[in-house]
Amino acid sequence: MEEFEKLIKASGVSGYEDEIRKTIDDMVSGLGETRVDNIGNLILEFPGEGPHIAIVAHMDEIGMVVSNIEENGFLRVMKIGGVKDSLLLGRHVTIHTSKGPVNGVIGHRAPHLTTDSDKRDEIVPWTSTYVDVGASSKEEVKELGIDVPDPITFMKTLRRLHGKTMAGRAMDNRIGCYALVQLARRLKDSGLHLTLVWSVQEEIGLRGARVVGNTLKPDYVIALDTYTTSDSPGLKSFYKPIKLGKGPVLRMVDVRAISSPKLVRHFKDIAEKHSLQVQYGVTGGTTDGMALQEFGSLTIAIGVPVRYSHSTVEVAHWDDVEGLVDLLEAGLKELP
Repeated sequence: MEEFEKLIKASGVSGYEDEIRKTIDDMVSGLGETRVDNIGNLILEFPGEGPHIAIVAHMDEIGMVVSNIEENGFLRVMKIGGVKDSLLLGRHVTIHTSKGPVNGVIGHRAPHLTTDSDKRDEIVPWTSTYVDVGASSKEEVKELGIDVPDPITFMKTLRRLHGKTMAGRAMDNRIGCYALVQLARRLKDSGLHLTLVWSVQEEIGLRGARVVGNTLKPDYVIALDTYTTSDSPGLKSFYKPIKLGKGPVLRMVDVRAISSPKLVRHFKDIAEKHSLQVQYGVTGGTTDGMALQEFGSLTIAIGVPVRYSHSTVEVAHWDDVEGLVDLLEAGLKELP
C-alpha cells in the first residue's frame, strides 16, 4: 500500500490541489504527456481507435481554510466541502502555508471548565471553532507563514485494521485516483481512445468535471468515486445493503444522476463473464459523472464501498480497490 499511502497523505483541499496533483503526475510520468487545464484538472490522453472514453476521478478533499487570525494567535476557519460540525472539535490539523506545513489542533472546552448551565452535548458550529498552533500573538502566527486563506487538512493517516480493511482520511477519493493511476499503466498500449482525468473541486460542486464536459465532450464517461455503505450500526435500511470486501459498486442512482442503463448492463455482464465480484445499488450524494452526463455522454459511476464518509476515519477494503481496477480493465477492453 506504499503508493496508495502517498496519495492519502498528499494534501488537496478543494481549490488547493497542487500537492496531490504533483503526486499523481509523478506516478504517471513516462506513460504519456500530461497537461493541466485552467481550472486545475490533470489530464492524460491516449489517442486510439473507437469511441472517446473519459474516466474521471476527483482528487480534491474536504477541509478548511484560514478565515481570520486573531490578535491572541488563534485561527478562525471556514469549511470547504461537506465537513460536519460534529467532527471538528479535538482534531489534529495541518495548515499548508507558503513556508511549508504547520501543525495545529482544533480546540474544545475541557469538561473541567464546563458548568451545569452549559449545554454539555451541544454541537459547536464551525463559526465558533478555532485552531491553536501554539502561538500567543498574531505576529507569531505571521512568522510561521500562516495567512488567510491557507488551506487546512485533517491529520493524514492510513492504518490497517483487521485483514485487508484500512482506515484513513481522504479515502474519498484517493481510492479513485489510485485506480486511475493503475488503469493508466495497464491500458497505455490498449489502442483505446482514452482520456484520464484527475479532477478538481468536486466537493464544492463538480466544477472540474463541468470544465471537462464542456471542453472534451467524450462519448463514454466512467466516474470513479467511493460509495457510502449502509452496513454499520444505527443506519436505516431504505438503501440496498452494500458490504465491504464484496466488490466495487455500480452506482445505479443517486440524488442527482442515473447511470446509463446500457453501461450498467455491460459492466454487469463483464463481471459475470470474468467471475468478478460486483455490487449495485442506489445512494445519496452524487459524482463527477452527473456533471459530464449533462453534456450528452453515456455515463456510469462506479465506486468502492466506504464506511463513515467525510470523516477522519473512512474505512475501506483493499480487495474492493483491486477489484475496481480489474473490472474497469476488462470492461474497457470489451466495450462495444
